[in-house]
Amino acid sequence: MCPWVYLLPERVFILPMIRKFLIKAELGRENMNRDQPYIFAVNHNSHLDEFVTMPAIMMSTRRNTHFFADKKHWFEGKLYFRILARRFAAIPVERSGEGGDEALKKGVEYIKKGHNIIIYPEGTRGSGFDLNRGKIGVAKLALWSGAPVVPVGVWGTHKLMPKGKHKPTIEKIVTVKFGKPMSFREYEHRSNEKEAMREVTDHIMRSIADLVGVCYLH
Repeated sequence: MCPWVYLLPERVFILPMIRKFLIKAELGRENMNRDQPYIFAVNHNSHLDEFVTMPAIMMSTRRNTHFFADKKHWFEGKLYFRILARRFAAIPVERSGEGGDEALKKGVEYIKKGHNIIIYPEGTRGSGFDLNRGKIGVAKLALWSGAPVVPVGVWGTHKLMPKGKHKPTIEKIVTVKFGKPMSFREYEHRSNEKEAMREVTDHIMRSIADLVGVCYLH
């Protein structure tokens, strides 16, 4: 079954409700189209981030969209997190251990099938007022898949459902900004060099910082 058909309840009910009650503005939707899958690199401050970015992404690209999710929290935690993780075919990530590359390879498989991927380069939730140093997983995903990276800046979720809180406040304050797609083909021949991965990651993080309106000093 086509993923877009499979997610009909989300299209008709969940995503429009998120837009109606939480999202104040979605900017830069013209930077996405239906011609190709994307990697969406997003700043991370809340478990709401996946869902406030989904409406514009899915409506603009008409593609199934997956996100990387902490295995312990999303797949072994509270029931509603487990349901959402499986519903959106989230990619489980072991926060400890050496499973990071395996998760990224799964992401590449989805991209090759024409699906979008949401990734949080910071690797963990922040405060909403600055950006943590980006991890190079986003660069690996971009270089291994060849897919363009769209930087995304989210503001407001840190107020509605900050780290440590599991039930959101309902208030229409969230702004989601989509930057222009970035290609890193000039780095493809250096896809196994850590220095190249660091350069790509920092370039992406600076673009996210510009969208959020903060400095990236790492």
